[in-house]
Amino acid sequence: MAGRAGQYITFRIARLDFAIRADCVRGVLPPKEMNPATGFAILRGGCFPVLDLRAKLGLPHASLGREPYIVAVEVEGRLVGFIVDRVCGVVKARERDFRAGKLCASGRPREVLDPKCLVRLAILPAAGFLTGS
Repeated sequence: MAGRAGQYITFRIARLDFAIRADCVRGVLPPKEMNPATGFAILRGGCFPVLDLRAKLGLPHASLGREPYIVAVEVEGRLVGFIVDRVCGVVKARERDFRAGKLCASGRPREVLDPKCLVRLAILPAAGFLTGS
């Protein structure tokens, strides 16, 4: 897959490491920005759905303690957010840093999320969202 080089935001969900292209990230928000009753959050006056990837991946509920964050991404004019346990940082990746669908630069291998699939997942819950799927 060509064109993977660039900056990636890295984060953790249930002790698993993930990354997503930084150019589609529009913000990292505290959880108080989400209405738990509706599953929507607001960013710069726009309302968008927030996905619980932990539930979608069949992972156990988070333990009490650290507050999660909402990562908001925009693809083709659509905003969608997803809940993460921790935002780790930004990694600059080269083409050679990708192996078997994972980003292997600067530390642990990370699953790379496809932002287009996250938007589809917000609309059609059965869609896959890892780049390797």
